[in-house]
Amino acid sequence: MAARLSPTFSRRSLLGVLSGALGMAVAVRQAAGRERSLALLDTYVAGTAYYEARRVAGDLRPGDVLVLRREPANAYDDLAIEVFTARGAKLGYVPRADNEPFARLMDAGKRVEAEVAAVDPGRWRDIAMTLKLHIA
Repeated sequence: MAARLSPTFSRRSLLGVLSGALGMAVAVRQAAGRERSLALLDTYVAGTAYYEARRVAGDLRPGDVLVLRREPANAYDDLAIEVFTARGAKLGYVPRADNEPFARLMDAGKRVEAEVAAVDPGRWRDIAMTLKLHIA
């Protein structure tokens, strides 16, 4: 015996709910396949006065991807992490006070990412960035 739908819950609304649930299931499955990252630290780019930061700061926007590169042979800090724009302009370094856990993660093969959080040229800490751990 077929179940009767209540008058307030029509077949059309049932189909709408079912298709919405199916759409959500597809969206969740697609999101699960996307790369994600976990924000771990808000900091700034150190040493901007010595590299190309002043030249390119006007082109940087919050959300822009920054490239991090370990520099274990650095004469002053064997945990150094260089910071570059996506186009390869060197901005400076992850501050020494912040770099150890991220250098260790990178040395262990983990992917650490960064993005511009804010740009305020002329300030000592003029390029703020967020460091993130890539999650597969």
